[in-house]
Amino acid sequence: MSSHSDDLPDRVLSMHEQAVREMEEPKDGSTATPVAFLLMCFFFTAWGGYYIADNPGNWSGQEYNERPAHTAFSGPPAPTDPMLLGKEVFSACTQCHQLDGKGVAGTYPPLVGSEYVTGDERRLAAILMNGINGPLVVNGNTYSSEMPNWRSYFKDEELAAVMTYVRNTWGNNAAPVSKEIVAKVRAELAANSTTWTAETLAAFTKGESK
Repeated sequence: MSSHSDDLPDRVLSMHEQAVREMEEPKDGSTATPVAFLLMCFFFTAWGGYYIADNPGNWSGQEYNERPAHTAFSGPPAPTDPMLLGKEVFSACTQCHQLDGKGVAGTYPPLVGSEYVTGDERRLAAILMNGINGPLVVNGNTYSSEMPNWRSYFKDEELAAVMTYVRNTWGNNAAPVSKEIVAKVRAELAANSTTWTAETLAAFTKGESK
């Protein structure tokens, strides 16, 4: 038994030496991919693309399009809500008149309860067209700032919408204004872009012919 145990390491080593001799020596470099394999990959890729394109099922290229093209006439567009549009346009006025329409004491007049806002719509349209320079008395208080004109910045529909908005917000309650009214005033003032004063605006308002 002892001799057999002593021979065991030598026999294991001898067995591994034989196995190592039978293994192929590693070589440097790389072996090219068989051409037949590449052609097979190309064939199945092309066939798969063709199959998907020819059998799309209910899938469409518009599936995830955020603005899909209209394929059928769906009638005229829904009319724009003047209060929503007016609120959007009014964002250009908040620096002076404030979000709550109360203005800034002694500088920018309030729109809340103002007769200039809820009164003659033609006069209000004229103010938006040419702007107005103080002093201006609103609700018993005098304001000395200057309001710029907006005729070049907004369309008739937008000006009519913002007029409708301020005439019906913060407790104001007056008739909505149509874009036709604004267009008429714009045409009247086509040759006159002079900034209004309280006096010249009053004269313009009195000169209205109904």
